[in-house]
Amino acid sequence: MRSLFPASGIAAVVAAAVLTFVPIASANPSKVLASDACSPSFNVLFMDPTICNRNGGTPVEVFLQQLGQNKFAGAWHFSPPQVNVDAGDSLTVVNRGGETHTFTEVSQFGGGGIVPQLNEILFGTDNPPLFFDPGNVTFIPAGGEEKITPTTPGTHLFICAIHPWMEDTVVVR
Repeated sequence: MRSLFPASGIAAVVAAAVLTFVPIASANPSKVLASDACSPSFNVLFMDPTICNRNGGTPVEVFLQQLGQNKFAGAWHFSPPQVNVDAGDSLTVVNRGGETHTFTEVSQFGGGGIVPQLNEILFGTDNPPLFFDPGNVTFIPAGGEEKITPTTPGTHLFICAIHPWMEDTVVVR
């Protein structure tokens, strides 16, 4: 029996599909999304009903287990992990998660954040090196957004100062 889709035809279909979706993925290079999967159990643990504003998600016990084992929680991330922008163009950081994040410039990756309990899990101390000025942190609430306008050409590194494994690189041309 003859195939309706010869191998060369399947390859062409796959290539066309990839080329169709690539422009969509890079259509807005001036946007970074902050994501997480907090659950209402965060509110209970921290005795603050405003920590996480979503239903479902990752229970805080699982989040803490992931941090202890991996030194990160994968659902807490920036995407894309690298953005290219022209000097003077604005970059919008959109918080699509259920809790507050920051987009804080650092001199290098690998340092701590502003939450001592998370620093203790990640670094074994509540006071690890910080590669940013803790007085210069802008908080982006769940559902919020922040615009930054990088003007200095070069590579700029950003983390979430609350969740310091969340990293993003901004290349300014």
